[in-house]
Amino acid sequence: MISAIRMHLQGIKTALAVRMAYRADFFISAFIMLISEFFGPLLTYLIYSNESSIPGWSMYEVLLIQGIFLLAKGISFPFFFGMVWNVLERVQNGTFDLILIKPRSVLQLVIVTGFDSEDLGKLLGGVALFAVALYHLPPAEPLQWLTFAVLFMISLIVMFGFGVILAGLGIVWIGNYRVYEIFSSITNFGMYPAPIFPKLLQTIITSVIPVAMLGFIPASALLGKPTENTLYAIIISFVFLFASLLFWKTMLRKYTSAGG
Repeated sequence: MISAIRMHLQGIKTALAVRMAYRADFFISAFIMLISEFFGPLLTYLIYSNESSIPGWSMYEVLLIQGIFLLAKGISFPFFFGMVWNVLERVQNGTFDLILIKPRSVLQLVIVTGFDSEDLGKLLGGVALFAVALYHLPPAEPLQWLTFAVLFMISLIVMFGFGVILAGLGIVWIGNYRVYEIFSSITNFGMYPAPIFPKLLQTIITSVIPVAMLGFIPASALLGKPTENTLYAIIISFVFLFASLLFWKTMLRKYTSAGG
């Protein structure tokens, strides 16, 4: 365990050192990453500014959901979601074999070598949006904070599951970067209150693919508006993680080397 942590820290240190060689490019890239994530919150602000609203939800409650969603991405994308790009690129250019011959878990290595420092901009944006929304909302009780912390950790588990599945697809779906478009299309439902969607869609995003866990469910707990399907969504989140790891192992067995 200690050696694994050291390896992760060394991977982060190395990636940051490489990016700091071109600091202007790093800060510009991080800023662009930050701006690109604020279209959803901006749309929410424009909706409420024009005297429209989402029934039953104030503007800052919706922004809290989106802040938590962005916070989850802000932690996931730099620290482990880079494995998706890493696998796609390595399989495409034939260097994935170098990962396979190392005496470490393949999944761990693609995570460590896939650290993406530019996505730290998402983390800063998530923290800022989360703080602004909380400032304009009534203080939460300690139990609400505890429940939120547990649910937020589970949201990171769900994000990890998505990353593992997309990385697995990258093994057989060579060079196709549209996997990110698939991810965005599916997970964007987690940025909004689930009750605004049709019942069938609500069931899908809580009980089939736990997208609601990425923003809506943790935010509901923090706001004192727990949803009735929370326990079921927690169970499905762990099932989703197990299924994603099984999928990764299956795709890894299907890998064929690029050869000479």
